[in-house]
Amino acid sequence: MNYTTNTFITRDNETIFYYKWSASPKVTFKGVVQISHGIGEHAGRYQPIAKLLQEQGYEVYANDHRIHGQSVKSKELMGVYEGQNYFDDAVEDMRELTLLIKEIHPNKKIILFGHSMGSLLSRKYVIKYGDDLNALILSGTASFMKGLGTVGLASANVISAFRGRNKKNNFLKSISFSEFNKTFKPNRTELDWISTDEHQVDLFEADPYRTADFSLSVFIDIIKGSKEVNKQVSFNATPKNLPIYIFSGDKDPVGEMGKGIKRVVKQYNKAGINDLTLKLYKGGRHEMLNETNREEVERDVISWLNRRIETLN
Repeated sequence: MNYTTNTFITRDNETIFYYKWSASPKVTFKGVVQISHGIGEHAGRYQPIAKLLQEQGYEVYANDHRIHGQSVKSKELMGVYEGQNYFDDAVEDMRELTLLIKEIHPNKKIILFGHSMGSLLSRKYVIKYGDDLNALILSGTASFMKGLGTVGLASANVISAFRGRNKKNNFLKSISFSEFNKTFKPNRTELDWISTDEHQVDLFEADPYRTADFSLSVFIDIIKGSKEVNKQVSFNATPKNLPIYIFSGDKDPVGEMGKGIKRVVKQYNKAGINDLTLKLYKGGRHEMLNETNREEVERDVISWLNRRIETLN
């Protein structure tokens, strides 16, 4: 085992589980990478990229977001959220992990890496706390999908008015994840949209820490959060000197087959971000770190990061 685990208590008394991959003592310490995972998954899935980063001299921290993975007391509570705003709560949890990192590594470079929902959380994070970061990496991010997002939000609000915010509902799952999967019919599994690598898809489908159902409030708050971070005013609030690397598959339905990703890049450019890089992988789906060409993707991420850290030093 090349990592340790621990927990921290949030400001609202939630227990958050996190992993720590210590940097290899055989190489020069470069900085700390903090990972924010996507909806329904958990931080342990980032073991392969974390191991490579630690070999390169990076320390890696990754928490299981609240209602995910081992931040949940029992499997029955996976996906169940009873707070006021899931999106904002998850961002503040990330902030507490950053503060923990800064206590351990004062004055060291910190890089935030976010995938999917975690990329949206990361984009909100840099608006609020970007001055504490030295680089941002976004995997499988998204523009606001007006059709799907607007319909989903309206539907969720109507259902929650009758059933309450905390109840789970399959309809919302059907107009989000199931909609993504339709592109790849005939479907072998309900997760075909995440990768062309069937083995990786099967591993995630069988993962005991995979969360498939969520409270209505989670969908509502994530859709609202996505809408917020995709407004031009949010892009404008991102620190101009923060290096940003965005990568995605051009067959990722979350990124609208590359179209949504390009809109995000266009808005960052309009905001005047000084160092912005986009990498679209031909044929890749939502999880490029679990695609058939993942070794190429990992090399590209580490190469970009090493160059930026060298420049910052």
